[in-house]
Amino acid sequence: MDKNTFQELVNRYLDGSATTAEKALVDRYCEHLETSGDTGLEPEQEAYLQSAMYARILKGIQTPRKRNFRWAYAAAASVLVLVTVGAFFYTRHSTPPARMAQASVYHNDLQPGSNKATLTLANGTTIVLDEKTTDTLALQGNSRIAKPGGGQLVYEAAAGTQPVVYNTLSTPAGGQFRLILSDGSKVWLNASSTITFPTAFTGKDRSVELKGEAFLEINKDAQKPFKVKVRDMEVTVLGTQFNINAYNDETSISTTLLEGAVSVNRGERVCMLKPGQQAQLLTNGEFSLLNNVDTDGITAWKNGEFSFNDADITTVMRQVARWYGAEVIYEGKINHHFMGTIPRDVPVSRLLKMLELTGRVSFTVDGNKIFVRP
Repeated sequence: MDKNTFQELVNRYLDGSATTAEKALVDRYCEHLETSGDTGLEPEQEAYLQSAMYARILKGIQTPRKRNFRWAYAAAASVLVLVTVGAFFYTRHSTPPARMAQASVYHNDLQPGSNKATLTLANGTTIVLDEKTTDTLALQGNSRIAKPGGGQLVYEAAAGTQPVVYNTLSTPAGGQFRLILSDGSKVWLNASSTITFPTAFTGKDRSVELKGEAFLEINKDAQKPFKVKVRDMEVTVLGTQFNINAYNDETSISTTLLEGAVSVNRGERVCMLKPGQQAQLLTNGEFSLLNNVDTDGITAWKNGEFSFNDADITTVMRQVARWYGAEVIYEGKINHHFMGTIPRDVPVSRLLKMLELTGRVSFTVDGNKIFVRP
């Protein structure tokens, strides 16, 4: 197929006038481009195909649309490769990418994280939790611990007046878990995170301590405000839904409110939040208040998705490292920002190939190390 004929074929695919056979042919080219990088096309034809895909991505972004994470395969040329996992990626800069000088290399793949955690009881005993374990695990203070399955741990209030004891739930890199506290409040714990909590709330308030990231849905109790301690900061609520990101490698501690009202305190500094706002505690101890933040994107992890909104490569790769248990090594500077959504249940190679389609970055996966290059 000569250059002009191929370009006409791609253009017909883009405007929807291609025949069924022609659509299947373009699909096959793009599938080869995703899986092996070898389409059998001439370099000029392959570059045209990539440019067409990239242009369609930008065109689609300029037209607001309802979010749809499970598009049908081959719905548009811009996402011919991406739709198989339900996502799209693009860079902030609108110039078409040049062909990458370095090809990505995958010596192996890394599987996505799963429901797994470790529970540490008051006496120091540890219990390994996974997807399959189901049982009543122990009696701690005034609560019975149940593991009904599905990556969830439930504390059920029991009769009696036992002393207050504390348990700790920890997720490793590549792990997540859900927790229902004795008052019915719900906690979704992201990877590489820890929450320490009393097995029963018997005092004047309900206090827990968090490291890492969690989404919390707190039952209302006007007589017992709920408090989350994060390093030297404290979030106080009566009943609400909010997300806290307090990983040590992030540039701030971010508290995002979805519903209700919370106050974020550090010493004498207090920041009141309304739904849709985010308080960032910066390294200098000051608060920064952001309005109308992307709450769906911020809590996408809880719903099994990665969501990047004008994120730089280090922001993207920090999430990748936590979920896939990987070490990320940079070999060159990448200035471009990325945007897109993809499920978290895919192997790391699928996610990285989404990023590669921008033409701005390439990867090598070797063991648990991911090398990132421009």
